[in-house]
Amino acid sequence: MKSLVLFSLLVTMVFALPEEFDKQRYKVGEKIFENKCSSCHVKSIPMQTLLKNFLQEENKLLKLKAPTGNQISYRLKSQIGSKDDIEFQIEEDIDFIKEYLINPDKTNTICLNGVVRHFDTMPSLKGKISEKEMEDVTFFLYFLEGFNGVNKYYNKEEF
Repeated sequence: MKSLVLFSLLVTMVFALPEEFDKQRYKVGEKIFENKCSSCHVKSIPMQTLLKNFLQEENKLLKLKAPTGNQISYRLKSQIGSKDDIEFQIEEDIDFIKEYLINPDKTNTICLNGVVRHFDTMPSLKGKISEKEMEDVTFFLYFLEGFNGVNKYYNKEEF
């Protein structure tokens, strides 16, 4: 009986491990971001510059059309799911992004009201982006990192 419990615990631990960073998937998501998102969303701007832009300059400094990738990255990780289970959090983020891209609604945003008030509601991407592309771009955004655009996983040697 003890062996069965230990075996069950071991199997549970193995399958509960967070998803490893997939550099190829990240690159695919980055390309999708560049091709389908970057006309409105800048990839990354240092957070101090963004804070100045929105809090002091009312978006007149940068004149952004939409939140930046690094703002979205940070908000996905801080607003959706639990940081204790990266794999599950990514799945929850994917679900959120899929819904938001097809049915955008500023009342359902993860970004701060002080930021989104400077933007129009984005157009729906229904029929313009595939489900797989939404999953890959979400993976890219998740690992883009929050404040500085530096991906701590990307340059590790084992990848």
